[in-house]
Amino acid sequence: MPIYVGYSSQNANQSRSFVRTGIDGGIGSITTPPRLGKKYRLLDANLVIQDFVNAFNIKQGDKVGNPSYGTTIWSYVFEPNTQDTRMSIETEVRRVANLDPRILLNTVAVYEEANGVLIEVEMAVTPFNNAIQTGVYLNKSTSTATQLG
Repeated sequence: MPIYVGYSSQNANQSRSFVRTGIDGGIGSITTPPRLGKKYRLLDANLVIQDFVNAFNIKQGDKVGNPSYGTTIWSYVFEPNTQDTRMSIETEVRRVANLDPRILLNTVAVYEEANGVLIEVEMAVTPFNNAIQTGVYLNKSTSTATQLG
């Protein structure tokens, strides 16, 4: 279950009285400007891993405003299973992990499977720093990456 800081559904259905901005309080005035920034902070390691897997489902250059996000791993998945191909996949996995500052990547192992490629990753998520082992399966027939337990 994801944990969010700054959000509570405890009083979600309660009626609220809104105060005008300015002298009466509200969200800001001349002396107290409104608070800007991120309201929620993500604290769950499983969501960080899901973000990592989602990066494999986005081709590099497809994300608007961030052309370095995503991966070129699918060009290697359909190549013959050689040592060079496995090293290229491992290099791409490390590059994608380095794009996310929350991930500390330890080991990467690449295996050929019947209809795709299995990537076993040992990583740590920065706020927690607990070693996590997970697998990512790259399915050739559907061209999707899924997380394995």
